[in-house]
Amino acid sequence: MHFKTVGRLAAVASAALLLLSGGAGAAQAAAPGPVLYSIDFSNPQERDDNDLPEPYGRVWLQAPWGQQTALWEHPDVGINTPTLPRYPDAGRPYEMRFVDHPVTEVCAFVGEDDTGINVDDELAAGCVPVQGPGSYTITGADGSVTVNLYDV
Repeated sequence: MHFKTVGRLAAVASAALLLLSGGAGAAQAAAPGPVLYSIDFSNPQERDDNDLPEPYGRVWLQAPWGQQTALWEHPDVGINTPTLPRYPDAGRPYEMRFVDHPVTEVCAFVGEDDTGINVDDELAAGCVPVQGPGSYTITGADGSVTVNLYDV
């Protein structure tokens, strides 16, 4: 009788682990630790003085349960929103952030300021699954944001 109970407990534990991990075919989450990254902002129809975007909004990494770590954020300050085709922009190849949770998605909700010209553009709106280092592009109605993860 004891073996039957232990066998049932093992089966329940295995099923629980399988459900928590998302199944055998699910992408594995990146573990907590340092993340090296850069972000590219693209707005193909930008037509001001320098043809470069003035992005505002937020880009972050997300855990399976919704916890977030911001990679970049900037408020919309109208005519004073800075031009930024890439982050980091000071000649550095990447930025580093410590993430204290598993990473399963990269998300971006980024607009592009067109104050005085027309209505603001939407560069990115949503999330994409992360499967390790690589380039992840989140699109919007008017452009895209690409998050390059060099080490995650």
